[in-house]
Amino acid sequence: MSIRFSVLGALALLGSISVAQASSEPSTDSLRDSLLLNSGGQLIERSQASASYILLRAERGALLLSDDANRDPLLRALSFLDRYGPLLGLSDTTDQLALQRVSVDRAGGRHVHLDQRQAGLPVFGARLVVHMNDFGITGVSGVFIPDLASLPTTAGLPTSELQDIARRLLAKDHPGASFAVESARLMFYRSGLLEGYVGHNYLAYEVMLRSLAGDLRERVILDAANGRVINRINEIHSLKNREIYTPNQDLPPVITEGAVNAPADPALSGDVGSDPATRAPRAPTDNLYIFAGGTYEMYRNLFGREGYDDGALPAEEQVQKSVYLINDACPNAYWNGDSTNYCPGFDADDIVSHEWSHAYTEYTHGLIYQYQSGALNESYSDIFGETYDLVNGLEGPLGVNLSEGDYYENGGSRWVIGEDLTEAASLALARDMWDPDSFGSVPGTTIPLLNGPSPGSVISSPNYYCGSGDGGGVHTNSGVPNHAYAMLVDGKAFNGVTIPAIGMTRAAHIYFHAMTHYQVPSTNFAQHADALAQSCQDLIGAGLNDVLGQPSADRIDAGTCAAVEAAMLATEMRESVQAKCNYQPLLQPESSTPALCAAGESPVAVFAEDWETGLIPAGWELSENITGDSSEDIRWEVVDSLPAPHQGHAAFIANSLGGSCAPGGDISASFRLDSPEIVLQDAASTLSLNHLMQSEFAYDGGNLKFSVNGGDFAIVPAEAFVHNAYNTSLETGAGAVPDPLGLISGGNTNPMAGEAAWSGSDEGESFSNWGTSLVDLAALGAAAGDRIRFRFEFGQDGCNGNLGWYLDDVTVSHCAVDAVASSDDADADPAGRSLDVRGGAPGGALLLLSLLLVWRRRR
Repeated sequence: MSIRFSVLGALALLGSISVAQASSEPSTDSLRDSLLLNSGGQLIERSQASASYILLRAERGALLLSDDANRDPLLRALSFLDRYGPLLGLSDTTDQLALQRVSVDRAGGRHVHLDQRQAGLPVFGARLVVHMNDFGITGVSGVFIPDLASLPTTAGLPTSELQDIARRLLAKDHPGASFAVESARLMFYRSGLLEGYVGHNYLAYEVMLRSLAGDLRERVILDAANGRVINRINEIHSLKNREIYTPNQDLPPVITEGAVNAPADPALSGDVGSDPATRAPRAPTDNLYIFAGGTYEMYRNLFGREGYDDGALPAEEQVQKSVYLINDACPNAYWNGDSTNYCPGFDADDIVSHEWSHAYTEYTHGLIYQYQSGALNESYSDIFGETYDLVNGLEGPLGVNLSEGDYYENGGSRWVIGEDLTEAASLALARDMWDPDSFGSVPGTTIPLLNGPSPGSVISSPNYYCGSGDGGGVHTNSGVPNHAYAMLVDGKAFNGVTIPAIGMTRAAHIYFHAMTHYQVPSTNFAQHADALAQSCQDLIGAGLNDVLGQPSADRIDAGTCAAVEAAMLATEMRESVQAKCNYQPLLQPESSTPALCAAGESPVAVFAEDWETGLIPAGWELSENITGDSSEDIRWEVVDSLPAPHQGHAAFIANSLGGSCAPGGDISASFRLDSPEIVLQDAASTLSLNHLMQSEFAYDGGNLKFSVNGGDFAIVPAEAFVHNAYNTSLETGAGAVPDPLGLISGGNTNPMAGEAAWSGSDEGESFSNWGTSLVDLAALGAAAGDRIRFRFEFGQDGCNGNLGWYLDDVTVSHCAVDAVASSDDADADPAGRSLDVRGGAPGGALLLLSLLLVWRRRR
């Protein structure tokens, strides 16, 4: 259940709290000592700098602070945070926190959920929860983002322009679709929060867009200063007042709650298996009705929850809407924030329950659908979808061919998601919670399952996904928490750890308690492990209901909690993925650039350009290839305002934020900057390019081409790079296909589509840093005496962009043995180093210029 306050009441309570700080404010050490004393030494304190994660917890029934349990829970929470907030980074509870909800658990404990705010604006993914019982405060957990006060609080662009940028961004991936703004807000955003690294704070503008058909829903997060894309999150997550529609909600429902044509609701049977012989074919719309109702009954029986929203929505909106064949974007099934939607063949019990469980997630912990929090979002749907499958006594078309009591490797269906789908759909979508790493083919055959294996653990599994596709692996890495739940229910030895079986009733209650009272939108795997541990402690000795709604003989005790810890250890849930995933910048930093020459040798430059004249020098040529309606007057130019730490001048091509990706506003084009001919003195020569790329990832970007002795320009291949090669290939120009899950990108109208390129920005960020790329010219087939030209080409598609591409310090050099310099012929540089200018040697003056450039850039 939940306790709710009116907005005015909550504001009045907040306003009644005094946050005046005395001049003799206690130190964090003294505050920590106070909590240690209060808890009798039973204090657990955890933090993760990368995620701004906070946990203070009193163990074994101890308290962090004794207080008056008769006071309002919000006042109790704020009083505690007024005193101990500095330990968490808090300085002003009234300004920095806003009541989100108060939840009550089965043991009578109360949990006050407080969203972080700064200067009246929300902070994305940041929430603290204060936990209390009838005697005092037992803990505080969640995420709090520091260092926001220095950021601006007003957007640099009009909100209408920011919304247009978001619309154009989605129009590229989904041509022909029409989008409406569901919501928009100015907020603070911390990069790296979801990925698990130390990122940067932004003032951001969030736009939630929904297609008019309801099959597309996406959260676009923009830098409010300039409209550059920081992040995109797919919100298609691939009640007992039910309505069933087909083919969409434009037509009246074909079945409504309790109508004469509504099928009867089979009673839940518990985890006792089922008889496949009793399977009778039903109409898909009947299945959607029955399985939506069964899911509702399971959550109500176990946890006393009245529908996915638990009364948060007005009574007239508390409807479980299911749509059969909402569109032709199949195969698919998804929750879109309003209804669950199913293509033909997707009306299986665990799939329907999976999609409705996304709704329960949205109204409890609200897990962000990206990286580990997104994997937990998927996992919770798998966990409760499969729990419903195992307790409803029903089988489906494929399920009749499998033994429900056995595991998949033995031809069984226990813990398999989607076994009741048609065989073709099952091949594409099925997942095995019991043995995720081994789930790769149909039992007894070599027929591959298109989903492939998922990881059963974080570090030791080769299948843990570190990329950015599929929202950072939400459908893959869900295998880790899935595995932990299945092992806890049935018991298993894995990864050198033995996990005792605790049964479905205990496991389900622990997981639901964590999602309702402890987890926050940005909860990652390590925080999930802590939430389960805390939930288990809370529920020790508490009465539990089973899936039939009856009091269970099962009780949670210390042994149960030890089993939970064993499952977390076996799956490596608390291990950091930072070292394993090794998030990378687009270009390795300048400090990592390898030496051009061996010891005892120095580079002799035959060409060097640093743009310090302030103009495109003579001999360089500009051209463009406009394939859209216009180029918006974009062209290569020399600029004197450079991203730090560079100073002086550099060549620059902007990556326009404009365009419409539609006829009349298509700005698709490429822009070329060609060097003069350079005569090589030595075949063993190197091109050095200092640059910074910051573009719209995969759609816009640049690369390097070359021409030898007047021949056609060709792209410099990746194997010719000694350092900092291209980081990706641009999306192809293939036409877009419907893709509600966001698994396939739309067509790219960039004339450089499909080419290898530098594109995007530093991983997880909307900005980039400088780096140096080195090219071995011998690998291009160039020889001494050859004339070589280089083309720096940047392409963009029909709309949206980021910043652009900066080029600095372009040199071509070869190595020569150092001459012995005397005190009479050596010039000292400003740092006191001796520079050999090779008096009469060819290229001596250019060598001096090149070395001075290097010194200037790195001083």
